[in-house]
Amino acid sequence: MKRTTLFLHEETDQELRALARRKGLPIATLVRDALGRYLAELRRHEGLQLKFLAAGRSGHRDTSERAETLLWRDLAPHSPGARRAARRRE
Repeated sequence: MKRTTLFLHEETDQELRALARRKGLPIATLVRDALGRYLAELRRHEGLQLKFLAAGRSGHRDTSERAETLLWRDLAPHSPGARRAARRRE
């Protein structure tokens, strides 16, 4: 176990000391338990997050409905997008 120092607001310190007296536990035990629960909750929520979600957000709400049009737009031989793409390759 490692020893550390915490700076608390006066009100928090008073509440913590009162809780320790009521429960008959040392303040250190209450703080360790509270921090352990807090960190476990953070780990649980971080594990559920899909960090890649919305990474490619376009700002358009109809992208899935226009997927085929968007996909083939630049592949048509005479489409404006195909001409731009050809110029970039040159």
